Amino acid sequence: MKIIKKNIEYKSVYNCKNSISDYNLVLFIKKNNYGYNRYGFTSAKKIKKAVSRNLIRRRLKEIVRLNEYNFKEGYDIVIMARVNATEADYKGLEKSFNKLMKRKKLLKGI
Repeated sequence: MKIIKKNIEYKSVYNCKNSISDYNLVLFIKKNNYGYNRYGFTSAKKIKKAVSRNLIRRRLKEIVRLNEYNFKEGYDIVIMARVNATEADYKGLEKSFNKLMKRKKLLKGI
């Protein structure tokens, strides 16, 4: 799994205006010129406790790591957790993430 690390790369994905959201998550998607996906993980600053923000990001990283083989290649994907994600457990976040990926047709075989 390749991680987006530079601020300018995050901004280019945000400015692409290709996003989809639900109650827990927002996905920002941009086509890249590589043969692999790069992922970025953020959480809303409205989530006051840093412990909660980091917990959600760790859960999202694990969800992506376990399901990465199902995704189409060649995209930069930034996953932002909303405030509501603090009440969601691991299964809820996974269900939310897979639903958004399916709606954007980023799963293989769809």
